Amino acid sequence: MHDVVVTWEEGKQICVELGGMMVVPQSEEELQHIINMCSCQAWPWFWIGCNDIQTEGTWVCLDGEIFDVQDEMWSDSEPNNSNNEDCAVGVGSGWFDWQCDRTSKSICQRHASPAQQLM
Repeated sequence: MHDVVVTWEEGKQICVELGGMMVVPQSEEELQHIINMCSCQAWPWFWIGCNDIQTEGTWVCLDGEIFDVQDEMWSDSEPNNSNNEDCAVGVGSGWFDWQCDRTSKSICQRHASPAQQLM
């Protein structure tokens, strides 16, 4: 997790420069693990690598996955596109849609190399 707050696009670019991509939690357990690992209680919001910029209501993640808006990862009444919110953020209660030009922290993920997987 980066200690600076950035826009969604800046967070995406930082992660690419570090050889990864913005985090995309795949389960409630993974979301909670990320929150506990990064001590996100002090700044609970962080960017998630999914957006519906191209087509409103079609959430596409940076790993190419289409994310179902009915998925349990979304908080109640989310995504709601209030004020043209096209980028996803995570917090302890789930995912929210948020304006992409707002700022939050960014968490990057990358796949382990074959050598790291053997350890």
